[in-house]
Amino acid sequence: MLNIEYANITIGKAQQSNQIVVKGEITNRAGRHYSAVASRIVLFIKNIPIANTVFVVNGLQNGATKTFEKYIEELDYDQVAKDITRYDVYPESVY
Repeated sequence: MLNIEYANITIGKAQQSNQIVVKGEITNRAGRHYSAVASRIVLFIKNIPIANTVFVVNGLQNGATKTFEKYIEELDYDQVAKDITRYDVYPESVY
């Protein structure tokens, strides 16, 4: 089982555009080093998914924590950010 943890997840506005940016930390507690960890982010309004994308963190050593940020290009912050009710972030694959 993958023991990858996510913490301090925030959903905000990109500095240079009106896109949504998801930021946070990813920690490897799996007991082994990974060259790359691909994780999926799904944003919801109520129970309806409005964004579904993957980001990759490279070189995640055992016990290490790294920050990540993923821009959600297809969503306009002013139009949907206030309506986002939840998100899911989970590892999709490691190698």
